Amino acid sequence: MASSDLFTALVADQKKEEVESSLGDMNQLLTWLGGGDLRSDGMANEAAQFVLANPQVFEDLFAGLSEPEDVIRGRTADALEKIARDRPDLLIDHLQEMVDLTKTDPVPMVKMHLAMIFGHLAVYEESVEQLISALFDLLADESVFTRSWAIVSLCIIGRKYTGECQRISNCLSQLQGDQSIAIRSRIKKALIILTEPKAQFPKGWIKSAQLQGI
Repeated sequence: MASSDLFTALVADQKKEEVESSLGDMNQLLTWLGGGDLRSDGMANEAAQFVLANPQVFEDLFAGLSEPEDVIRGRTADALEKIARDRPDLLIDHLQEMVDLTKTDPVPMVKMHLAMIFGHLAVYEESVEQLISALFDLLADESVFTRSWAIVSLCIIGRKYTGECQRISNCLSQLQGDQSIAIRSRIKKALIILTEPKAQFPKGWIKSAQLQGI
């Protein structure tokens, strides 16, 4: 059976014993995430759907962040970000591991999705300080995409926790003269959100089901 067909069959019939039997002794999830290069998301969407339907295999997917292949780590991060939109509880216990990865993983796709995940984890007030610190560090990343999503996640935190708004605004204001046009544009929108309580988030900025409407 082809990988995509197996995903469809397993998601449609979520019996635990069948899932475990299909995965077998090897981490089949990571096999599905391999192949090709990072210009393609591969089967990250299907992997996320599968884990959401079968959360007992979440750790098998998370293990992909430790794989030596850049492609698997990048697609694992992509799948984890999609899972975090609906089930941040599956990721919160791994927060320190993910923060550490932002400092060591060389793949921009990994760090970009981690920056997005940190915004989804804003539902956990006890982790806000750790999230802000990690996102402040990501503002200096080489990737414009990583920096852009770090800005968005900081906006989410600042809007949800008004006591953090001024500190975040002050930090983001320093990027108003950034050499990247994309960053300058995003900073302009971010500062409006942080300084005008009734300002609407741009479409696509908030992907978390639990943070809609902040």
